[in-house]
Amino acid sequence: MAKITGGIFGNISGKIGGLVFSTRNNQTEVRNLPKKYEGPVTEVALGVRSRFKLLVEFLRLFTFFIKIGYPKKSKQRMSAFNVAFRENYHCIIDGGYPNLEIDYSKVTLSKGNLDGLSSFVVHQTDRQLFNLRWNSSVDWYQSPAAGCCDSIYCFLYEPAGKQLKEVAAGALRSDNYFPFYLPEQMAGKKIHLYLFLRSSRKNVVSRTQYKCLDLREPDANEKEKNAITYCSTIPYEGAKTKKESMREVTKHLVIPKAVVPKKKSVKTGRPDRNHRCNVLSKGIGSKRKPIPQKKP
Repeated sequence: MAKITGGIFGNISGKIGGLVFSTRNNQTEVRNLPKKYEGPVTEVALGVRSRFKLLVEFLRLFTFFIKIGYPKKSKQRMSAFNVAFRENYHCIIDGGYPNLEIDYSKVTLSKGNLDGLSSFVVHQTDRQLFNLRWNSSVDWYQSPAAGCCDSIYCFLYEPAGKQLKEVAAGALRSDNYFPFYLPEQMAGKKIHLYLFLRSSRKNVVSRTQYKCLDLREPDANEKEKNAITYCSTIPYEGAKTKKESMREVTKHLVIPKAVVPKKKSVKTGRPDRNHRCNVLSKGIGSKRKPIPQKKP
């Protein structure tokens, strides 16, 4: 790669033949035109491309905050976006191709030695009104870089609609709390909250802090739907297998026991002697009249 610091080309950008000109940090850079890959595309290559595309599209939404969260250091050639890409590439992407997902709790949008907020919590006072509180006592942060005038950058992200909203404009460490209003488009959804601090000299930042706000309404019939779905998907593979499957179903269902009336207990014992004699005298199974017994 070649750099032109003010020669005959000046600040040129674009493609000329096999060369590409671009300007970065007030310097003109020249590099070769990339060649297209014509070999076979394997599943591993598709997975790497998908990871790159997913992460780049996600970080582009936070470009403004990334430039603040990764301040440029001396003799640093990488841009803030590339540094953020390197920090998050091996940490926040879960799953395998093509089912790739971002673990929003591991996202890092700033990196520094400044102390963050101590024990910050979020309270919901209304459907769209929230309060964020923290401990800002001077005895808590002993770092020489930390101060009461440290600026707070707090923003909300809603992944379904890819919406980003900053909510802590002008908040300082010494404020102890600040209220923020949730937009109507984000109400009743799962929101991811990120925040970090920057010193008053704007040269030191803190690490990213995260909080998940799940505002979705719980489904009361979710358990019943799962039980019905489980019952309807039992395969028929014989009487024995069906019995075992029904045993698994009964573990998840509450079946009341049938009420069976109790039978009356009958006393069993030796039969009455007079009853036995009467039966023999009547002659069961015969049409003869009973013989009268003589009186003693």
